[in-house]
Amino acid sequence: MSDPRQDLALGYRILGMYGLGLGMLGHLTARQPGSTTFWTYQFGQSMEEVRVPDLREVDFELNVVSGDGVINPSLRLHGEIYRARPDVLCIAHHHGDNAVALGALNQNLLPFDRNAARWSGQIDLTRDIESLPLAEQGPAVTKILGAKKALLMRHHGVLVTGASIKDTVVSTIELERSCGVQLLVQAAGKPVLMTDPEIEDSRILGSDLVVSGSWDYHCRTLHRRGLDQDID
Repeated sequence: MSDPRQDLALGYRILGMYGLGLGMLGHLTARQPGSTTFWTYQFGQSMEEVRVPDLREVDFELNVVSGDGVINPSLRLHGEIYRARPDVLCIAHHHGDNAVALGALNQNLLPFDRNAARWSGQIDLTRDIESLPLAEQGPAVTKILGAKKALLMRHHGVLVTGASIKDTVVSTIELERSCGVQLLVQAAGKPVLMTDPEIEDSRILGSDLVVSGSWDYHCRTLHRRGLDQDID
């Protein structure tokens, strides 16, 4: 991934297409393997507006090293995670309705179907960190995240990490959907959970093959709707 900006800009547009991160309620960042800098958009933009020229390269302390602009100070959390997790190359955060609702109920995602089961053991529920000073929230969340892929952040949406932009964006969309299905299931009754062998078999839904196919579909949908215009 010599230049992540094109895929990153597409990732913003795709998340915006699904109503995630609109207004100022979301972030998406990415870096190259081994890099001590990452790319992000500028403060005040919304997901569906981001173009490649809008992206800025910053270090883990949010100092802009490429171009100029104002960066959301809460993105120090992303710097903390990148510093602690060399395997993480992309991070998404949003306040989607379903993830927020599930977190407000103080509930983690359950393995009630294959799409939800792929997250088993890879997602946790945080305590409320809003009472902490902003400078302390990043280390606290990074510690809770540990080696997991995602966090439902009680009172603060959801955070998803990935090994690539495609992985993170696709996983973010699918996690929001699974949170919504769980809310429906629990409103109707008590969910019957999958067995351990069934859970392990569901891991293929997070494979590179499935992620790439899903990403390509989202890109085609974005183009059909004309939502990728002026991205460069």
